[in-house]
Amino acid sequence: MPLRLRLVAVMLSLLAAALAITGTAGAHQLRSYLEERQSTELRQSYRPIAKAAHDAVVENRNTTIDAVVPENTYATRIILPATADRPVAEIRDLPVSPINEDSTDTTPTTNGPKPRFPNLTITSPRVIDHQPFVVQSAGGGSTRWMVVAGTTDDGGLYAVAVSLDRVDIIVTKVRWFSVLIALLALATCALLGWFAIRRAFRPLRQIEDTAKAIAAGDLSRRVPEAATKDEVSSLSHSLNVMLAQIEESFVVRAASEDRMRQFVADASHELRTPLATVRGYAELFRQGAVSEPEDVRSAMRRIEDEATRMGVLVEDLLTLTRLERRQPAPGEQPRNLGPVDLTVIGADATQDAQALDHDREIRLVGLDGPVQAAVVFGEEAGLRQVVTNLMANAIRYTPEQTPIEIAVGTRGWNAELQVRDHGDGVPPDQRRRIFERFYRADASRNSASGGSGLGLAIAAAIVQSHGGTVHVEETPGGGATFIVRIPQVSHSDRPGPVQTQAVQ
Repeated sequence: MPLRLRLVAVMLSLLAAALAITGTAGAHQLRSYLEERQSTELRQSYRPIAKAAHDAVVENRNTTIDAVVPENTYATRIILPATADRPVAEIRDLPVSPINEDSTDTTPTTNGPKPRFPNLTITSPRVIDHQPFVVQSAGGGSTRWMVVAGTTDDGGLYAVAVSLDRVDIIVTKVRWFSVLIALLALATCALLGWFAIRRAFRPLRQIEDTAKAIAAGDLSRRVPEAATKDEVSSLSHSLNVMLAQIEESFVVRAASEDRMRQFVADASHELRTPLATVRGYAELFRQGAVSEPEDVRSAMRRIEDEATRMGVLVEDLLTLTRLERRQPAPGEQPRNLGPVDLTVIGADATQDAQALDHDREIRLVGLDGPVQAAVVFGEEAGLRQVVTNLMANAIRYTPEQTPIEIAVGTRGWNAELQVRDHGDGVPPDQRRRIFERFYRADASRNSASGGSGLGLAIAAAIVQSHGGTVHVEETPGGGATFIVRIPQVSHSDRPGPVQTQAVQ
């Protein structure tokens, strides 16, 4: 059964129970009130009726007693005491009816219902107290009677009974009227409750429709939020927040899958050329096309170069994978941690690059003035690899004799290292992607220029593992400036002594 029908059924059941209890209690109160009125009326009229009945019995009058009594049907029982002339008590029952407005005697029906008078004695509490009590009809009739009993002046007993048919008829009519009103109320409440519950369930139907649309693939669907501040509105808001997070997670997952597919394609592309070269020289050697010693040495050298290149590529991939595997774990730190001065690393990188490229001017400068210590807490080998990769990128993709500067210093809570070149620079639309795997900014940056295409990606992963950031900006006057920022040792919550080396 639908929830709406169950709610309507529960509501109607509770209402029916309430109406039944109310109707029963009302009918009981009405019966008590009417019987109390009848009791008061009987107490006010039973004495003249009893006296008239007693006199009629004693004087042998007709059974019809002319008495001005309330409009009702009365019955009497007279018990005459035993005397010398009548050694046994005599019991006579007489019906009593009121006189009509035209003063014509009303003769009661002798075949009508009669009360079942109890056995009474002069010492019975009911006789002494004159308190009304109820009896049933003689012979199993349905009419109930209210009786008052007492004693006569000659020592006899009397009992006056009044029929309660009028009370029962009124209570029965009220009960049927209450049932009719209850049925009308139930029907009205069922109709109004059905429409009210349908209106209240409208947001739930909207949630159901949204869920079906999302299951069909439309992750952008949201539940309409009502202006009311009720439980359904709160549920709709919570569902929309959850759906937004789910959609975002699917977007992130799709982007990750796209990057993985691109990575596999790029790795395959990078490995295809050296593998083809190695296979080609091997085929030439096997077919005997390379027979001269000098040609053989040249072929072997080319095979060795391509194998070395593949080894570097695979090693870079493993390094990047290890870095990315360690990076997501919160609180996980690189190995061999300690205070590291970026100024020392910059000075060493400057000297190494100058030794490899004598014709290029490579300098170590300060960020804002003279060179000063910039100490971070991290892995020295990894940070040296960052600077080495950035320097290799600057040397590889800038014209010969183009100057390069390594600037080191502190800004705020961060230690900062910059590698500035004065080449062609990086277009603004490519600066975010330049740290992706195998990404090259232009056609001139291809595998023929050397490198695996993973140097900047490895550098970015190492910096991120140290809680830092790396990005590229345009060098004033032209060129690219790669900026590395890592929290200083005094702001990285890493205890330990700090030792710096002087830079000449």
